[in-house]
Order: sequence, then structure tokens, then C-alpha cells
Amino acid sequence: MVKLVNIFLLVTILCNSAIVSSDLVDQNPKVTLPHGGVLVGSYMKSANGSPFKVFRGVPYAQPPVGELRFKSPVPAKPWTGEKAADKDPNMCPLQNSYERNFETVGDEDCLYLNIYVAEVKTNQKPLSVMVWFHGGGWMTGNGNSALYGPQRLLDHDIILVTGNYRLGALGFLSTGTEDCPGNFGMKDQTMMLRWVKKNIEAFGGNPNDVTIFGESAGGGSVGYHIFSPLSKGLFHKAILQSGTNFNEWAFGEKEVVLERTKKVGELLGCPATDGNWKVFIECLRTKSAKDIASIVKQHFKYDIDPAVVYPIVAEPDIEGAFITKSPADIDIAPSAEVPIIIGITSEEGAMKSPSLINLMYDDFISHFDEALPVLLFYDHKPKDVQKELTKRIDEFYFKGKRNWSKADHHNLTNLFTDNWFIWGQDKFLRHRFAAAKKGKVGATYAYLFDHRGPKSMTEDFHGLEEYYGVCHTDELLYLFFYKVLDIDGGANDRKMKWAMPLMWTSFAKTGNPTPDDSEITEWVPADRFPLKYAHIGRKTKEDWTILTNEEGLYEDRVQFWRSLEKYY
Repeated sequence: MVKLVNIFLLVTILCNSAIVSSDLVDQNPKVTLPHGGVLVGSYMKSANGSPFKVFRGVPYAQPPVGELRFKSPVPAKPWTGEKAADKDPNMCPLQNSYERNFETVGDEDCLYLNIYVAEVKTNQKPLSVMVWFHGGGWMTGNGNSALYGPQRLLDHDIILVTGNYRLGALGFLSTGTEDCPGNFGMKDQTMMLRWVKKNIEAFGGNPNDVTIFGESAGGGSVGYHIFSPLSKGLFHKAILQSGTNFNEWAFGEKEVVLERTKKVGELLGCPATDGNWKVFIECLRTKSAKDIASIVKQHFKYDIDPAVVYPIVAEPDIEGAFITKSPADIDIAPSAEVPIIIGITSEEGAMKSPSLINLMYDDFISHFDEALPVLLFYDHKPKDVQKELTKRIDEFYFKGKRNWSKADHHNLTNLFTDNWFIWGQDKFLRHRFAAAKKGKVGATYAYLFDHRGPKSMTEDFHGLEEYYGVCHTDELLYLFFYKVLDIDGGANDRKMKWAMPLMWTSFAKTGNPTPDDSEITEWVPADRFPLKYAHIGRKTKEDWTILTNEEGLYEDRVQFWRSLEKYY
């Protein structure tokens, strides 16, 4: 789902990851790639103060401009001599709709990687590789060091790769035809993985030990790579944080997608006359990237929703297609055999409920019946189905009273937690467990992140100061480094800052998130329902643990959403 990347960017852009002073190293690190070109990088320091190599702004594909716009990515051209790789690259064109200022920023020349390499002994075996896909609803965000500080993960002997991929209409517009099949941002991600497979040995990495991970739409992206034949063999483990390819926001039904595609053309003076999509796309190639990226807000029907405007689509069955069916229609995922970690935060929906309570209260109450279908992705259903769904949801969460407030927001928060995140995770796991009865499926480690730290993104969303729970993105504060938000929350918080990177990197190295020599309780994998999961952290000091194994995650709420599937 939509990640609050703009807030993170706002508080971290002024304190970008510090470069190691020149007296700590003799010279800037250099790497010669297989094609003969040389990258000249820089050094940073890990959270524990160890220097590591950094290569930022490394091209993995040609700029998707001109005739390459709305096409699959083309590998970057090789070069001779040295190329500077010491600055964060351009972010892809996006509109900051979640800051409500609708500023459009970015540049189409944005298909670059950042590679962070732990400093190890020369005789050590090749390093495990972790590739991060950023979130942002496939409409916003970037993978740069100002937003995802690598310092915590680089305390461990790994290589971390992050990168930027096309967003919004430029990355996901689809005509449903070969003229513009869609999913270009996902194909960018696959190109990133192909680049890693071809080049990572030059950095000391193991191309046969790659873990992909992501949060929100990044988690949905990871789910899609598991289901895409285009990505098979390019990764070996996967971590899905707060998002899967089974979430309602993650897959676009054909009629909804085409309606939005036509609207883009109409607003930019490129109508799809008589279904002539070739002329339509040629016209859009003459428009500026800024104008195309700025269209997002024109799709909103209530507040800044639907929260995902350009989801993944089923492409025509043509060469180079990323995915040609809904995930639900695929019997066994092509990469089902890879082990996974999958999980959510305990109050994911706190990314939405505070704004409805604080900014939209009276309007939301008076327009509840019209707003809810938009917020929960069923406004394209027949009116009688919409009415029935609204009635059932109202009864289950609010008993028809709709009496939420700052002090009593939990049912409203739970509604978005469940519809936007838990239900999709449940569908993904049901599919995975069913597939295990038909073929080989890797180990599954499920979790609930429930740690209350000294800072939560719910306190910053739209400038609000109240605490609404362990919000969407809160776990990122423990995997990545944000200097402004790196507040000392006491002994338990320091343990979590140690434990989360350890578990994630241990899984990347061994397939086991809780190594035997760690003080962390062994994480028991899941293979059936009621779901076995790791309860990570607690909100109170008295109950706090790093990890406890539990069974049955929000069972009553999961069962309710299962009962609604015949309507969706």
C-alpha cells in the first residue's frame, strides 16, 4: 500500500548518510564491471562505525525517454574508463500527493542502482545480496540513501542493493494491448535483478544468493516477482513487509484500468479515438513527464483515494510479459520454492484513520456510504453489491454507530488494517499453503510487528501529534537509518534496533531468521491455519520481548473478510 515516503524524505533529506572522512581510507573504492567500465564510489560508516563501500547512481537501464517511454527497459550502455558513482541518482517522476501539496518532482532519467558493500576480509566467501524495492503505492518514493539509510543492515556482512523504478502512469499505464501492456515499473525491477546477477560478483557478492525484500507496494512487488515467470531464477529468498500481490490495491481489473488510461489521454489531449491505442501512445510520448506524472490527483474520488491509482495488470500473453493472469488464477507460483518472511504491523491502518478523524471528520460521517467503496476498492462493483458490502462492514466494525474519535479510533484503524493489508496477506498465505499440497513450497515465516518505539509515523502523518498505534512503515525505523528519527528509546528499543537487522540478514544468509547462536527465541515457521507467527516487540515495557511464537492472527477479523470474498 502507499508508504509515507514523503514524510521520511522530508525529515531525512537534510541529514543524508554521512560519508566517511578521507582520513579513514586511502582512496575512493573502485570496481571494474564485466564490460570493462570502472565505478568510482565512496565510503560510509555503519551504525556501529565500520566503514563500507558505496556505489550510488549506477545505471542499470537506458533512460526511458522518447521511443523508450511506455516500453520494457533496455539494458544500460557500457562505458570505458571511470564513472563517478558517489551521489544519489534522480528519483523517477512522481507527485507528492500524500503531502497534499501535489508538487511534481523527479526526472525520467532515473533507472539507477545504489550498491552498499560490507568491508570484509579478502579471503571471505562471496557475500549474500539483499535487493530492496521501495514502497509508495507504485506512485511515489525512491530507493536512495537519503530515504533508506543502509547503515543498520551494513553492520552485517551483506551487500545491499536499492534502486529506482518507473512510477505512476509512466511506469504502470496500460491499454491492455501490445501497444502499452503496462507493468513497466515491475519490468524495471526485473532488470535490476538481471543486472545484479550479471555484475554483483565484481563487488564480492554471490549472484546465487539473492534475497528480494520490500515494504508496502515494495512488498506487493516482491509477491509479484514470486508469481512472475520473468523473475524466476533471479532471486532465492523473499521478504514481504506490509504488502502482497493479493491485496485489493495491488491488482487492477481490466475495466477499471482502461477507464483510468482513457482519462489520462483525455486530460492530456490524447483521446483513444476508436480504440486506436497506437496513436494514443504516440501522442502521450510527446507530452512532458511532469504533465503525465501530475495526472494522479485527477483520479481521486474521495480525499486522496483510491490509494493506488495504477496497480499491476494482467498483460497480453506476449514475449516479455511480466504477468498475464491474476495471481489468484495461477496454480503454483513460478518461484513458490523460495523461503519467505511475510508480515504486517499491528496498526497498519493508522496511516489512514488519523486523517479521516482529524481532517475529514464531518465530511466522512456525512458521505460514509459514498466514500467507503472508494476507500476500500469496491466502487466499481454494481450498486447493490456496494450497498451490501457497506452494510456488512458498518455492522461488523461500527455496529452502525460510526462513533470514532481520537480516543476511540481502533475500529476505524482496524478497518484499514484489515482491508488494506491483513486480508491480502491471508489470501497470499492460503494460496501458498494450498500450493504446498501440489508441489514444493519454501519455508514461510510470518510475523506481527508490535513494537512501540519513541517515534511512530502515525505521529507525523499530516503533521498530527497523537499516537494511533504501530503504524504502516514503523518497522522501517529498525531496518534502515534515519538520523533525525534515531531517538534513544531505552534498552528495549536498542535491542529492537539490533534484532531486526540481525533477523533479516540472517534469513538472507541462511534462510533462518533466528540463528542458533542468538539470544532471540527460535522463530517457528508456518504451514497451515490457525497461522503460526512471530509476535515481534510489544507496546508496553512490562510485556516486552523481542519475539514470541503465537498462533491465530486476528482470527475473527480474517474470517469476516473471507466471508465477503463472494462480493469482491
